[in-house]
Amino acid sequence: MKIFGNYVFRGIIFFAVFGASVFCPLFFFMPVAATLSDKILLAVLVLLGAIAEIILFVFSNYKLLISPMKHINETAKKLSNGEYDVRTHIKTADEEVKRLGKITNRIADEFENLEQMRKSFVANASHELRSPLTSMQGFLQAILDGTIAAGDSEKYLRIVLSETKRLNSLITSMLDLSRMESGKYPLTMSRFEINAVIRQIVERFEPNLLKKELQLDVDFARRESYVFADKDKIIQVLVNLIDNAVKYSPAYSRILVTTHIHGEKIYIAVKDQGFGISKKDQLLIWDRFYMADKARTPNKSKGTGLGLSIVKKIIDDHKEAIRIESNKGAGAAFIFTLTLFNPAKHKVDVGTLRKSSAEK
Repeated sequence: MKIFGNYVFRGIIFFAVFGASVFCPLFFFMPVAATLSDKILLAVLVLLGAIAEIILFVFSNYKLLISPMKHINETAKKLSNGEYDVRTHIKTADEEVKRLGKITNRIADEFENLEQMRKSFVANASHELRSPLTSMQGFLQAILDGTIAAGDSEKYLRIVLSETKRLNSLITSMLDLSRMESGKYPLTMSRFEINAVIRQIVERFEPNLLKKELQLDVDFARRESYVFADKDKIIQVLVNLIDNAVKYSPAYSRILVTTHIHGEKIYIAVKDQGFGISKKDQLLIWDRFYMADKARTPNKSKGTGLGLSIVKKIIDDHKEAIRIESNKGAGAAFIFTLTLFNPAKHKVDVGTLRKSSAEK
């Protein structure tokens, strides 16, 4: 509307100036012209002035409106054809047109970033899928060819089984992330006691803790803390964070899970005494297929590289925050927030409340 308003304003100014410059000379000076040649000269001058004003009006509208809009249109067409490196460069135009050009450039930036992410995702996914498949194919072929002694077959079959499990975990994680990003994996919000959930997850990790002789302690801000969130997805977040802590903690070290309450939020932290993550790597830790062991330690254990991407997506979907506090060689702490349950703000059905009371 402002573009149209500017066009109309310039039109009004043009017609006012045009009328004044044409009719005033003809009305005031033409009658007093002494000779016919003077009248002709005056008419020619008026005509030339009118033509100049028309040219100026057309040029100003072309320069301020038509030309930049054509440029934006060409950029939009190129974007639609997959040319994401194009940008609009508008120096002279109406403010609304300049703003439209900036928006087009931002869209182009987003498309270019998405294209880079797509290419990176395809390349990384191909690599992550090919590696276990190549390993499995090699071992199975060697067993079938008789290259591996019969007594060693079980050992290599176990390696193949391990790679199969990792491949299944990778595909499952990719599907989970895809569903969440497509919106087909909506949140199911409910009231639940977060301390009880943390204790259950800690119990689940007891065999892993015993194997590495790790100590896992909990320190809760309150005896009971009810939150309002998607329980299954928050369990997934905690499992991923605690699993990473176990995986990258040196033997005989300590893992600590704490809660802290501030206002309407509860802060949940998972801290380890591992090798830590450098400031540079912390910028990449949430990226898909970014392998945590590259940032923390040359640990031989393998992951999917998608765990923290899924964690970040779940927390973002809850409109909560997650951050990392770490220095290289000084352990790492992953801290995320959840909203405390407030009966005045959060609606749950009576059956859910009864169930949570029974679990208590």
